[in-house]
Amino acid sequence: MDLEEYFAEFKTAVNVGAGFGLTVHVAAEVAAGHSIGLTFAQMHAFLARRTQITSVAFALKGPFLSPEQIARIDLARAEGAVDPKDVILRAFTQEEVRSDLLTKIST
Repeated sequence: MDLEEYFAEFKTAVNVGAGFGLTVHVAAEVAAGHSIGLTFAQMHAFLARRTQITSVAFALKGPFLSPEQIARIDLARAEGAVDPKDVILRAFTQEEVRSDLLTKIST
């Protein structure tokens, strides 16, 4: 299967509408998945896991993310936090969260 077919089938598998595309990051990840032979189920699992992390990490200060911070995200989720805002509030201190987002998620 070539990359165009892989994209089309992946978009169908994850229910992306015909008039919509994939974001730059997701498209790059899907292309990488295609090149190493990931199945759609593996690609979906990869993207779901990535989203669990990035949906929280974007709110943290600084451009880097450590294994320790990822472990804190995982622990907060294991303890029952589902929404990214709840994970952020449970796993990180106010000093670690971007101030522009802290006021939005604290209310």
